[in-house]
Amino acid sequence: MGKVVLVILLIAAAAFFIYRQTHHPASDEELAVQAVEERFHYAQAKFIGAAGGGLSVGLDAAEEAVRDVQKVRTDLARLQKSLTEEKAVARADELAAKVDEFCRKNDIK
Repeated sequence: MGKVVLVILLIAAAAFFIYRQTHHPASDEELAVQAVEERFHYAQAKFIGAAGGGLSVGLDAAEEAVRDVQKVRTDLARLQKSLTEEKAVARADELAAKVDEFCRKNDIK
């Protein structure tokens, strides 16, 4: 019985060590990019919902969604200037490409 407990403890210690070596929490910069990304997804869904709703939703919802997307684009550009971490810069660049593509496809200036 003692050997079983020892083996379980060794396995648990090894699992904890591997977890600590491989898991890196997101930095503040990555979290900032993630927040802008979440706002973009929300604005994107709002835009698609307004476009799919037709006249019943009204133009106000579509205009508001366009303003939200434009604000996300502006905030992302401002954030990109301040980023220093490689992972955060790469994620912001990827998001900027997605935002630009969405704006191009939907004729958002």
